Amino acid sequence: MFSNKKLLVVKTTLFIASTMLFVACGNGEAPKEDTAAKAVVTEDSTASNDVPETSYSLPSPLQIASIFKKSGMKYKADLTSQMKDPAKYSTNLSKALNLGVFSADLSYCVLNKQSQEAMRYMKLCRSLADNLGMGSVFDESNLSKRFEKNLGNEDSLAYIIAELQMVTDMYLDENDQQQITSIVFAGAWTESMYVGSKVYEKGKEKGLNTKLAEQMNILGSIVNALKAVEKKDAAIGGLIADMKSVKDIYDELPSVKNNPQGEDSDKPMSFTEDEIVKLTKKIDELRTKFINGL
Repeated sequence: MFSNKKLLVVKTTLFIASTMLFVACGNGEAPKEDTAAKAVVTEDSTASNDVPETSYSLPSPLQIASIFKKSGMKYKADLTSQMKDPAKYSTNLSKALNLGVFSADLSYCVLNKQSQEAMRYMKLCRSLADNLGMGSVFDESNLSKRFEKNLGNEDSLAYIIAELQMVTDMYLDENDQQQITSIVFAGAWTESMYVGSKVYEKGKEKGLNTKLAEQMNILGSIVNALKAVEKKDAAIGGLIADMKSVKDIYDELPSVKNNPQGEDSDKPMSFTEDEIVKLTKKIDELRTKFINGL
């Protein structure tokens, strides 16, 4: 499938450790190394046929939501997707993108104690997963039932979401559907950045500005992950162009150009107000395109 090329594996990092879950739920301080969700790229030279395996460890929607919450992001009603009929999404690309959107909204609601909204997004995720032929992952270890039973228990819901992500990753790997993982994360990242930027517009929290800048660093890995599975679905080419249109704007921002060390710099980067406006406008356009099923 990927002869003469690096074999791609996309993994999302999970909040399994109890210390990370306490951070997610606001009950503790984050260790310094965990203050930013980063894409970790590694190569495994032991892959079959002597072809190096490139692994992209992308942060889960839950992790990004937690990072934004710790930086001061408050819950704002009506920012999340208001789609109520997932049957509108007719292509696998739009189904997977909006599974990502709903996953990000689910995490945002859980970490802000919006139990009923969280249950609605869990059902929407289940519906789209069913349409993608992977609804069985929600039955693994009774995840759906456990989620409903634990409504109101933020810690338990966070554990269940992390477990769901792990089971989903395993299912897609075993069924050679890694392209779904990449597409879902593209949708989740876009929704997370949309919600984060809109909350920033309302409150101007400095910490949230810094975290938005940090999470933009993941975009390059998302584009590369999508390129590696492009041959599996012709529609992925359009998604790559969409995600790259955001990266092109980001790469040209003065704050980025004047920060050559990028994510490896010890000094946190932040955006100017004009830069936030430029990025927010583009992310808004892209997110609208996704949720409208275009």
